[in-house]
Amino acid sequence: MKTFIRIVFFLALSLSAFSQSKNNLQKQKKRLLAEIQLSNSILQQTQDDKDLSYEQLKALLQKIAIREQLIRTIQQELSLLQEEIHMNENHGLKLETDLDTLKNDYAKLIQQAYKSGRHFNRLLFLFSSDDFQQAFKRLTYIRQISQYRMLQADAINEKQEELRLALLVLEKQKQFKLNLKEDKELEKNLLKQEKTQQAITVAKLSEKEKQIKKELEQKKKQRKKIQREIEKIIAEELRKNTSTSGGKSYTLTPEAKALSNSFAANKGKLPWPTVKGLVIAKFGKQKHPILSGVTIENNGIEIATEAHETCRSVFKGKVSSIITLPNGLKVVMLRHGEYISVYSNLSDVYVNKGEELDTKEEIGIIFTSKQEGSTVLDFQLWKGSQKQNPQSWLMKK
Repeated sequence: MKTFIRIVFFLALSLSAFSQSKNNLQKQKKRLLAEIQLSNSILQQTQDDKDLSYEQLKALLQKIAIREQLIRTIQQELSLLQEEIHMNENHGLKLETDLDTLKNDYAKLIQQAYKSGRHFNRLLFLFSSDDFQQAFKRLTYIRQISQYRMLQADAINEKQEELRLALLVLEKQKQFKLNLKEDKELEKNLLKQEKTQQAITVAKLSEKEKQIKKELEQKKKQRKKIQREIEKIIAEELRKNTSTSGGKSYTLTPEAKALSNSFAANKGKLPWPTVKGLVIAKFGKQKHPILSGVTIENNGIEIATEAHETCRSVFKGKVSSIITLPNGLKVVMLRHGEYISVYSNLSDVYVNKGEELDTKEEIGIIFTSKQEGSTVLDFQLWKGSQKQNPQSWLMKK
């Protein structure tokens, strides 16, 4: 029982400081590996007998970023494990020292008992007592010496078992460290290959500079159209909710205000607009990966997913607008009080203007390009006329 208590205490002491961090790192590693697997699936769709595209490059760049984060996570796990190993090695050395001390003490005890036994007769010592009380004390003394020897022998056995288990834990940790190092080297080699692929892709796409610039202009026009539509929705709401006194502030009905508050309370908890998805273009201004000196600005985020995937509402709301773009693709806008969520690049929609939707209700099918094989949802989020970063609102993966 004492051995078990010592083992439990040792494990608790050596692992409690690291277990939470280790669990977090392992969860993060699992998530990153899942994202890499999804990016592989997305890239496979865009590579099989398809034209090389800017969307493919964005997916590849995101995959590289994930791979780099995975390597950093493995390195953090290695550093944490090395601390554990160091602590357990020190603990093992202390156990060995304690065991040596116990063995030396026990050897001295046996040696003393042997020497005294040559000149000491227990029965004579016991029966030469002056009275019964003295005989009882001498008997107790003899028993205590015997019990002490047994306790010392038990302590040595317990310490040996504790040391054996500590060395077993240490051996497993060192093997796990070796496996992690191999994983890290594998990921570094894959990263090297992906960066080579990136360089080749950029070089090939640079030959399509005119086409890429044309696509950028089309996207700018689409963004402006969507923004004008959002401004129209806001203006309409302003007209409906402006007080008769002639004020121009955007006031909400009690129902819309309650919905807005509920939406705001779920910041960082909203479900993703796709069941599976990889963010290949982030919110805000960024340098173009191909065109030198060109900056692109995203009003939302671009989420790459698998072919013919559907998109869904991130929160309950009302379909305020459905736009058909010149290329035939559709945009759906949902109003959540003063908030508006925008779902672009849909080939088909399942909803109608004015319809009330629940959270995670399907809106439509995301367009899959036959030429490029890409399936990308452009997702935006607005608070009135202010653009929001959707990633800060969506649930962390």
